[in-house]
Amino acid sequence: MIAQTSSDRQPDAPATERVLIELLALEREISELEYVRRADALERVGDAIRRLGELTSPEGILVRAAAELGACSELDRVLISEVIDGVLAPLAIWAGADQAGADSALEQLRERPIPLAYPLLEYEIVRHHRAQIVAVRSAGARTPPLLARQLEWESYAVAALTVGGETIGLLHADAAHSSRTVDVLDAELAGKFADGLSGVFERAVLRHTLELHRAELQSAVQWMSGRLGRLAEAAGFETPAVVAGADPGLVDSLTPRELEVLQLLARGNTNLAIANALVVREGTVKYHVKNILRKLGATSRADAVARFVRATWTRGSG
Repeated sequence: MIAQTSSDRQPDAPATERVLIELLALEREISELEYVRRADALERVGDAIRRLGELTSPEGILVRAAAELGACSELDRVLISEVIDGVLAPLAIWAGADQAGADSALEQLRERPIPLAYPLLEYEIVRHHRAQIVAVRSAGARTPPLLARQLEWESYAVAALTVGGETIGLLHADAAHSSRTVDVLDAELAGKFADGLSGVFERAVLRHTLELHRAELQSAVQWMSGRLGRLAEAAGFETPAVVAGADPGLVDSLTPRELEVLQLLARGNTNLAIANALVVREGTVKYHVKNILRKLGATSRADAVARFVRATWTRGSG
C-alpha cells in the first residue's frame, strides 16, 4: 500500500469555506465601521458649520473655524489662513494637544507671509479649489518650507475657502501628534468643512454689507427728511405728520429674512439674483416676496419698495 504524500492530500473543503466566511465577515465589519466613522464625522462637521452660522462677525467666523474643525474631527491641528493679493497670511490655529506651541508657531508665521506662486501645491489649490492630501517628503519643494518647518509636517490636508468663485483663504490640517498620516477621510472632512465655512462666511459678509447699506439709507432718508422739512417751512407749507401710505409698524412686522429680501428688492435685484445672494432657492424668494406684499399691503414689488422707503422716511423724521 502506497502512502499519500502531503501534495497528494486534498484540501479540507469545510475548513477552507469557514476561513473564507470569516474573512468576508471581517471585511463587512471593517466596511461598516468605516461607514459609521465617516457618517459620524460628516454629521459633526455639519453641526460645527451650523454653530459657525450663528456668529455674526465675518472675522470672528474665520478665527473660530479652526477650533470648530479640530473639535469635531480626529485631526490634531487646523490652520486657517487668508489669501491677500497672492500672499498666504496665517490667521488662526487650533492644536488640542499643544495650543501654546501652535500659538508660538503662528506668531512666527505671521511675521513672514508666504507668496503663493508656482511650484507650490497651495498655488494650484488657490486656482482650482480642489482639496488635497500632501505628503511633505515626496512633495519636496512644492510644499511651503516655512509651514512645513514650523509645524513639523509629514503629511497634511489642504482645502480652499472660496467666495464668489474666488479663493479668500486656505485651510490646512494634520494629524502629526497622533503619529499618523492624514487619510482620505481627513481630506474629505477638510473639504466639506471648507465648503460649509465658505458659505457661512459669505452670508455673514452679505449681512454685514446689508446692515451698512441700511444704515446709509436711513441716514440719507433722515437727511432728506430734514432738508425737505426746512424747505417746506421756508416756503410756508405745513409738513404733514404722516406720509400717506407709510406705516412704520408694517416694516416691523417683517421677519429678518423678509427684510433682507426687501432690501435686495430695493436695489433692483431679480428673484434669481436674490436667491443667489442669500444662497436659497428661487421659489423660497418668491414665497418671501408674496409675504412681504401681503404684510405691507402692497400691490407690486415696486409698491412694496416705495412703502418701505416711505415708512423708513417717516420713522427717521418722527
